[in-house]
Formats: sequence, structure tokens, C-alpha cells
Amino acid sequence: MLTEEQKVFINKKFEEGLNDYIVLANLVFKKENLTGRSKEARAIRDYLVGIGHLQKPQKKGKRIYAPAKENLGDAQKEFIDQNIQSGMSPKQITELLFNDKFQSISNLNLFATAEYRSVHKYVKEKYPQFLVDNESGVNQKYSVPRSIKTVLNKVNKWCGQFLNEDKMSLQNRKCLEKLLVYLGSPRFVANYDSYTSSNDKDLFEAEFVRSVWDKPDLTIDEINLYINVCMDYINLRQIDIKKNKVNEMFNETQEQNDLTIRLTEILKTISEEYNQCAKRIDQSIQKLNGERSKRVERYNQKNASIINLVELFQDEKERKMMIQIADMQKQAVEAEADKLENMSSWKARILGISKEDAI
Repeated sequence: MLTEEQKVFINKKFEEGLNDYIVLANLVFKKENLTGRSKEARAIRDYLVGIGHLQKPQKKGKRIYAPAKENLGDAQKEFIDQNIQSGMSPKQITELLFNDKFQSISNLNLFATAEYRSVHKYVKEKYPQFLVDNESGVNQKYSVPRSIKTVLNKVNKWCGQFLNEDKMSLQNRKCLEKLLVYLGSPRFVANYDSYTSSNDKDLFEAEFVRSVWDKPDLTIDEINLYINVCMDYINLRQIDIKKNKVNEMFNETQEQNDLTIRLTEILKTISEEYNQCAKRIDQSIQKLNGERSKRVERYNQKNASIINLVELFQDEKERKMMIQIADMQKQAVEAEADKLENMSSWKARILGISKEDAI
């Protein structure tokens, strides 16, 4: 099913780090909605397995999934209805409702329990306006983009671009293809999934896309550094939220001297933490820009001779073309002179010219 040209394209993209056969299928066949079950994706998967780039999937027996168990009774739903508007989070409600069950369990990840998911789902569906920000994105997994159109929309949305898939330069297409690889990085996905706030998830992805989309030559270490920078952007936001809360408390308790002194110390600590985080971002960006600019400069110097050869070739080609045009013009003049020479002698005398004079 695959042509030799398609196989060469697949091998090239695989060597560049693009090893998702579904993404490759969408690129090879210029589609946006191919899935792992499509015949195109299976053809590419089988080809990659055949040349040893992918392992053959193990056959598994058919799985039967039982419907999720409903953990909330009427009394528990009533408790949520009565307390959600007071500012309680789904986590706090879950701890109160299922305290007897969880108190004997150490190192419990409450967000991963079926009880928490049930409470969170109930609050999100019935009281979305009261869902606290730091739990708005719990258990919301990252959907890795698999098509050029998807990453193009992200770049247009967050980077102020107006790219059109049908009128896109080769360089921009190359950048978007590498962005597909960057957004599939295991560390990027893991960090995205670790945030419990939808705003933090969106900011993390947006800043990462803004930072790397036009840099198709990044190394793995540089990608990890950009991920660190984006994590610090989230830290800045969280520190700023914390700072605002302490400021509100400070304004409300100005008459209580002991508490005011304590809050002042806390504000000082938070401000130092904010400055350190901002400084860390600046240093990382300077390091990334410096190292990359040096690499790009070395690359340009390495290819300078090739570029010069191309320019010389173009100049030589243009010179040959001009000489050819001049020869053609000379031949045309000689042909006209031959016509004059073949005229009767009396016409030549009237004209008063010879062939040499005409030329």
C-alpha cells in the first residue's frame, strides 16, 4: 500500500524523532482525522514493525469493562448541596464524607480514588460556578495532538500567527511537524497531567508552544529546559495568588499587631520566593538563547560554502543564459542580412548597403 516515496518520507520523519505512527499517517496521507484503526495508520505501523522501528503489538483477549460504580447516595448528595456554596472544595467534601474509610490509609492519593471522582463529577455538573480553580482540572489528561491542523490552531491561538495550512511555507510546516514531536514529550505530558487547575494546564501548554514552535532544531536537553521555564511560569502565578491572599488578610487585620507582624514576615518570604523564581526564568532563557544562537551560527558557517556555491551556480547559469540570448539575436540579424543579399542587385544598389554593413 505504501509507495517508495512514502517509505522514504516515513524513514526521514522517524529519524527526526517522530515515532507516532498515527501522526505519521496523517502527515503521509495529508489527512486530519486518521485513527489507530484506520487502514493507513495500520499500514504505516506494519511497515515500522517490519523494519524493526516498532515492536509488534501483543494480542490480548477481549476486555469487558464494567460500568463505573456510583459512590454517592442521596444523603451524601444532600450534604454537598448544603456545603458547596460555603467555599468547600471537592477534596474537603470527600474527606468529610468518607473519613471513616480513608483515615486508616497512609500516603493516600485522594484525587485518584473513585469517591473523589464521584464528588468532583457531581460538583462539576451541578455547581460548576463553585468549583475551585485548584481542582478544576483534576484527572484531566493531556490529549497529545496528532495532526498538523491541531498544532496550527494552537500556534495561531497563542502565538498571534495567522498560518494557513494550504498556504504555508516549507519552513513553517517543518516547525509544526517538530512541534508535534515536542508536545508528545513524556516529561511535558507528565507535567501537564500533574497540575490540578485547568488554568495552570492551559498556561503551561500555551507558554511551551509560544517558546518552542518556531525552533525546529532543539535538543532534548533544551526541550527539558523550556519545560522547566514553563513550570516556573506556573510557580509565579501560584506565588502571586498566595501573595494576594496574604495581602487581603493583612488589610483585614491591621489592628492586630501580633498577626500583622507575622503576616509581614510571610509577605517578605513570598516576595523573595517570587523574585528568585523570576530570576531563575531569566537565567534559563538567557542560557537557552545563548546556546542556540551559537549552534545556529556554527550551522550557518558550516553551510556558508554550500550557499556560496549555489549563488555562483546561479550566477554562472544566468551568464550562460545571457550569452545564449545574444547568440540567438546575432543569428536572427545574420538571417535578415542573408535575405538582403539575395535581393536583386538594383535593390541592393538602391539600399546602398552590403551584408557586412547590415550586420
